[in-house]
Order: sequence, then structure tokens, then C-alpha cells
Amino acid sequence: MAKKLGIAFGGSGAQGIANVAYVKALESAGIKPDIVAGTGVGAVVAAMYAAGMTSQQMIGFLEDIDFPGAKKPINISKVKDLKYGILDGMGLEEHYRMVLPIKVFDRLYFPLKVGAANYLTCEQVVFDTGDVGPAVRSAVAIPGVFSPQEVDGTVLMDGSCINPVPFDVIREDCEVLAAIDPQINESPENYSPFVFPALMAASAASKKALALEKERSCKVDVYERVVLEDITMFDFALHADIIEAAAESAGAFAERLKELL
Repeated sequence: MAKKLGIAFGGSGAQGIANVAYVKALESAGIKPDIVAGTGVGAVVAAMYAAGMTSQQMIGFLEDIDFPGAKKPINISKVKDLKYGILDGMGLEEHYRMVLPIKVFDRLYFPLKVGAANYLTCEQVVFDTGDVGPAVRSAVAIPGVFSPQEVDGTVLMDGSCINPVPFDVIREDCEVLAAIDPQINESPENYSPFVFPALMAASAASKKALALEKERSCKVDVYERVVLEDITMFDFALHADIIEAAAESAGAFAERLKELL
């Protein structure tokens, strides 16, 4: 009998799109998880996956969106002056609700847990019942990308601010636990002296430290860090390049899982 598999998807900016490459590799390997979790863009992918969408359908969803930067690069210097996130007002939530084939947690093909964060208390909030849409919108409320989301009187934001890859929330629900942690390259040679990129780098470093600390306290059987070159967290328009860049790592990841299952 195959072991019960749980997969947690992270990635709070455009790098989270790399998760689609991992779904595609899992499909090719004939591997299906028994439970998934996600936060940030990882929550979007995890929810689509649990709702029965294929990697190709996820790619189609991305191709249907005219992301800022598709025709010219996003001017990061202007992001700091915006009242709302760069993707607010694009109708993404409505489009997501329209394409998602299953919209409530208890009807999904396999269980899903979505991690968000309480904006005021910085406590983790985990959704696993009710409407999938508000849960995912809360989890993907990435500072600078989407404004915070209010659900039942609580203001919520991107769960990766306190738990970058929420593998711990499904540890007790599976025998083999895998975590996918897409990251952008924050190496010293990519250092930028400007304030906003420096803040983003500091945020990425903080999330990396949080994930490492969480890994020390919760056993993960396969922890996958894929570092993406030459992108920023705002480069959603480069979704095809991001998926292609993660393809080789995703294939190796699927092979490691096959050995453990």
C-alpha cells in the first residue's frame, strides 16, 4: 500500500508560479497527493490542484491574464507610492472564482489547508472549511501585490509572513511530507542599493530564516528549495519562463518522492 503523501506549496510572489512546474512533474510521474497546504501564490496552486485542475489548465489561467509587466517592466520605484497592491483591481479574484471547478473545501478531490496571517496580531490563520475563494485571497494578500483581505471581521494577509511554507499544518495528516519553497536569488552579487529592493531582500531573508527554524522543529521528508534567477517577486508576466526554469528541479523532486512512496 502506498504511503499517504502530503505536499506544502510556498512562494509568496511571482516565484510561487514555479509550483506549477512541480504539479506538472507529479502528473508525469503518476503521483497524487493525499493532502496539500499552501500560502501566498502557493495557496493558489494548491487550491487549483485540490480542485482537480491540471498543470495545463493552471498555465491557461496564467496565459489569460494581462499581468502588469507583460508589455513593459513594472516600475518598482512607483510601487512604494501605491495605495493598493499592484494586482488589485485586475479582477483576478473574480477570474479565479470563475475558473476554479470546485469552490468549497469539503468537495475538493483531496483535503486542502490554506495558511494566512492575522494582519493585526501576526498569528497564523488556517482555512480548511467553507468557501475556498476568500481563503486563497487572504493567503495571497502579499504586501505590495495585493491589499489585505477582511474575512468575518478579521483583516488577513499573506501567510508566508509568519510561515513561508506551511508544511507543519499537515504533518500529522501524512506519512511522507514534502515542501516546495520557490525562492528568488538574493545572493550578494544581486545586491541593490535602492530602498525598495533592499526591503524586499530583507523580507526574503526573514522568510528563509523562518522556514529553516520551522524545519528544525517539524520533520520534512523532502524539502525542495528551487532558486530562480533573474526575476523579482513582481515578475508575474514571466510565468512561462518561471515554469520552464523550475522544470528540471521539479522532475528530480518527483523521482525522489517515487522512491519514498
